[in-house]
Amino acid sequence: MIVRVYFCREPEADLLIRDNRISLQALHTLYDLVWESEFKNVLNVGRIWLIFKQHEKPFGKPLRIKRTHDKIAPGDIIQIGYDHYVVSDIGATRVTVLH
Repeated sequence: MIVRVYFCREPEADLLIRDNRISLQALHTLYDLVWESEFKNVLNVGRIWLIFKQHEKPFGKPLRIKRTHDKIAPGDIIQIGYDHYVVSDIGATRVTVLH
């Protein structure tokens, strides 16, 4: 299972996602892929969110050194397999990515 974390370039990222939908083009334009890893075990989005919220360097080195913020923030996106979740203040909600 591949897990990816995207950090948003814009300060008000949660306003960009309407009706829990975002297009694939907007995902690649407004977000930077900062971390990617493959796991053998099934993970839930809450565990990934907590690790990125608490640790300084979660899961080793990130893909991108230069990024807009250091820790996961509201509006960032966590992808687990084919499911995408937008991070809020507490936890994350599922988002549909339109192709």
